[in-house]
Amino acid sequence: MSQNLNNTETRELPRSQDDSSSLKEADEANIQELPVQPTTVRDSEEVLKWSTRKSLSVWLLICYSNGPVSSMARSYVPASIQSIANAVGHLKGTDKPCPRKLATGQRCLVKFGNGEIDYNSYSLYIKAITTSIEGLLGIFTTGVADYTNYRRGIMFGTLFLYSASALPAAGLWEKKYSNLVGLAFLYSLMICIDSVYQIIEGSYIPIFMRSRASVKIKGTEPEQIKRKMVLAQGSLVSVLGIVIGNVGGITATLIGVIITYNWGAAASIGYKRFLLAVTIAGCISMVAVSIAFFIFPSVKGLEKPKNVNILTVSVKRFFGLLKDIQKYPEAWKLCIGWVIWNVSYSNFLSVFNLLFRSELGLGTADGEYTVWTLMTMVISTLFSLTWMYAYPRTPLKIKHWAYGFFFISFFANLWGCIGIPDHVNVGFKHRAEFWVFEIFYAGTSSALRSLNRTLYSSLLPEGSEAKFFGLEITMGVAVGWIGSLVNATIQDRTGNLRWPMVPNLFLVLIAAGLYCWVDVDKGMSDAQKVDVVFEGSGPSEVIEEPIEIVREESNDSLKK
Repeated sequence: MSQNLNNTETRELPRSQDDSSSLKEADEANIQELPVQPTTVRDSEEVLKWSTRKSLSVWLLICYSNGPVSSMARSYVPASIQSIANAVGHLKGTDKPCPRKLATGQRCLVKFGNGEIDYNSYSLYIKAITTSIEGLLGIFTTGVADYTNYRRGIMFGTLFLYSASALPAAGLWEKKYSNLVGLAFLYSLMICIDSVYQIIEGSYIPIFMRSRASVKIKGTEPEQIKRKMVLAQGSLVSVLGIVIGNVGGITATLIGVIITYNWGAAASIGYKRFLLAVTIAGCISMVAVSIAFFIFPSVKGLEKPKNVNILTVSVKRFFGLLKDIQKYPEAWKLCIGWVIWNVSYSNFLSVFNLLFRSELGLGTADGEYTVWTLMTMVISTLFSLTWMYAYPRTPLKIKHWAYGFFFISFFANLWGCIGIPDHVNVGFKHRAEFWVFEIFYAGTSSALRSLNRTLYSSLLPEGSEAKFFGLEITMGVAVGWIGSLVNATIQDRTGNLRWPMVPNLFLVLIAAGLYCWVDVDKGMSDAQKVDVVFEGSGPSEVIEEPIEIVREESNDSLKK
């Protein structure tokens, strides 16, 4: 049945007395807590805006625009820092320059502040220092992003700045300590900006999920309801966002491969081509985000609390999340587990990439490193798509998939630990080991990222997306800087990039335990993501057919 939007009768979901009390208490505290905001037919015009292919396509273009610089920040930038630190450093106890590949027992030191550190620790320490700053940015973002038009403004502002931060990289190619410091500053800036963007990007997933209403169907098991909603709405958007971001990264790394194999020999050019690829990636991102800026719609946000400064709201709203532990305990459990795994994932990649080049030789293995990085992006994309396709077609529940991915993560760290003693001939000491483990670790980790964003989105109350995704990022940096600092300190003291994998083993096990503890059925019920009952219906009366609001091809009327 179709009828005009303006003449459509609206019926809102009833609010409980507890919700009214919560709102009253929030007003007294001069800060607006986030009640569940029901989607009614009156809001259907807003719903339609996010249910169109155009909105999803533009959002994917935004994800693509982040990919080139993001891939460079994870690979080429720290690799360049590693090469410059090696070039300006000296062998421990001498004034001799450091060779590209150190012999057993040799240590290469570089100036850091008032002291000296191992050259492989330089980028790790920069990452640790920067991560501590990310927490403040995360608190601010979670506080303002859900209000009015701030979400869109912050996202595009960070993307423009993110792209611009990559542009000066090509000018920092000379082997000077000042260039090392300058590149470290750009690396720090990229990390901070990306954390803000990740909060905003993740907060759009539940918005797309709500673009089509889901209701409880009589006689349907809870797991079937979850599959219908999580896969059809959440997993599709989550996986596509990561996949398209990877495509952006593939574009940039492919350019890096072309530059590497067409511009001079490795010994004479070295990391310079990495820096050129970083600058080109910034240009690609700038063009893509400029196009998206003019066509991406705004989100109808919450009304800003009266007589309260928006910066004050950021702080109060963040600490107000602590009150939601009892209201949404499953979302909190999953968030903590996700944060701990993400710290282990970030720590492993940081040392794994450095270990690849230091074991195979700086400069001499740079061509292979570009192909290795390109393969990582391709494998990550394929594994995410494979999971999206396989999940609804297998009897495995979503948590069972997570357990399998956790096992691969645990085994990769364990394998690195086996190679700590010098007399052991395995444990990331041969070329084949790096390639095999990169395929499985990068692929399963990408699929787990898609799974995490999908599952987490299904546990979040409506209207609190940026706040809760900001919680994940902020908690991550709150504890992540400790992991990064531990990584850097262990490596600096031992000179062995495999030792930091030891604490990662325990982080993966703790994260897996928290996932076991999460009750997904209860979490979705707490967030009111399954049951939708209309005013006037009886206690057990439900809508027996899903409600889907779509725009007809012939006119602007609604089909219910």
